[in-house]
Amino acid sequence: MIQDENILNEEKINNEEVVVQDVSSNESKPEQPKKVIKNIIKVGLSNIFTLIAGILVGFIIPKIMTNGDSTADYGYYKIFTLYLGYVGLFHFGFCDGIYLLYGGKSFEELDKTKFRTYSKFYLIFEMIITLIITSISLCFVNTNYGFIFVFLGINLLAENVTNYYQIISQITGRFNELSIRNIIKSALTIIAVIVLYVLFKTNVIDYLQYQIYIVITSSISLILSLWYIITYKDITFGKSSPLYLEKKFIKKFFIVGIPLLIANLVSALLLTIDRQFVSLLFDKEVYSTYAFAYNMLNLIITATSAISIVLYPTLKRFDFDKLKNNYNNFMSIIAIFVAFCLIAYFPLHLIVTHWLDKYEASLIIFRIIFPTILLTSCISMIMFNYYKAIGKSKLYFIISLIVLGISIVANLIAYFAYKTTASISFASIIVTAIWYVITEFLLIKNWKINPIKHLLYMILIITAYYLIVFLIDNIYIGFSIYLLSYLVITLLFFFKEIKNKFKFKI
Repeated sequence: MIQDENILNEEKINNEEVVVQDVSSNESKPEQPKKVIKNIIKVGLSNIFTLIAGILVGFIIPKIMTNGDSTADYGYYKIFTLYLGYVGLFHFGFCDGIYLLYGGKSFEELDKTKFRTYSKFYLIFEMIITLIITSISLCFVNTNYGFIFVFLGINLLAENVTNYYQIISQITGRFNELSIRNIIKSALTIIAVIVLYVLFKTNVIDYLQYQIYIVITSSISLILSLWYIITYKDITFGKSSPLYLEKKFIKKFFIVGIPLLIANLVSALLLTIDRQFVSLLFDKEVYSTYAFAYNMLNLIITATSAISIVLYPTLKRFDFDKLKNNYNNFMSIIAIFVAFCLIAYFPLHLIVTHWLDKYEASLIIFRIIFPTILLTSCISMIMFNYYKAIGKSKLYFIISLIVLGISIVANLIAYFAYKTTASISFASIIVTAIWYVITEFLLIKNWKINPIKHLLYMILIITAYYLIVFLIDNIYIGFSIYLLSYLVITLLFFFKEIKNKFKFKI
């Protein structure tokens, strides 16, 4: 059996062909924790703008997309965003290959001549795919789904080009570009939403058609992809290596990246499978309400995503012992932070009941699914990054694939037994818990570390949350009791660690 210490380079197959420095075993510099925190703060500050934009989109767009009593337009818009999450499949692992093979290298270390060839190849490759999808979809552009797929094709180009350059930003630690891009996108989105709301309030438009808003968001995405190309002109334009000399390297990116791409796909399906079921089995009015609940959930995910973006390049610089020694600390920090974020249920409840009464039914779903963010954040931010860092992306994929099968069966049983969206939500919670336990057990089973502390902490937090939101009708009392419960449970479990400010074993 291959020892874990030797698995760190598993993803870097045939290194005699792809000459990439192995940084995974490099000794971490003493200032590394400070640098990590600085990068998290950079991305976190930009995420504040993203969060503000998300709040405006999350609460103003549903209101002005409501046509009388109909929320169908918002339903179609959310179907567009649901399938937009899958356009990343169409780089076919190319970006993931670069992510894995070049993780931890600085921008200065990149061979610019080679990367110009990679960039040009990738841009042409994505343009061809976009042309094929949009050409087919244009034949049905007069239908709702035809229109949606035309703009999915356009966004495929914009999002995948942006994704390519964001990967470069992440692996090389250039988080300034990533942060600036988030701020620009958020600013443009905020301006667009405010203008649309003013037009709505002044009766210039009766309601916002989903087609108009999709055109606006697609334009913003195209502008930002162009901005990235210009920002990274050093690896896009200029003298490049002949394509025939780089074919074997390009092929390597696809080969290495496809397992991680599929693992990402399966993970995405696990997080959205219930929405897939609801979009297919219920009408657009019901789906719009269900999707709105997840829209609120995504606001909290946005607030926490900065850690995940910074974490993988950091872990690649840790040797195996440091990875093991810091696992519980990482898990505990995420658990404490996300558990605090659960308090957002109470203000969000007030906003929906007083501002978006037509979506009030979504609160039933939201209160059910909200605590799952505690489990999924630990999986996506910590465990998945650990699996990648130690070269076990394939194992993570197998785990996710098995859990996806369980999820499909559980959702089908829930639907045929009760035929309600709430039953599908409860099934998703059970599957998420199974996913968490299996993923953590197989990750640390040979590490001789005890995860029971943060696991019990999450169980108590989730139990307290459910008891409060289901038994206490008064939002203000519920808010106070949850905050008090959170403080008591957190100090009971992590007083020593908080006092010592989670000193990492570097």
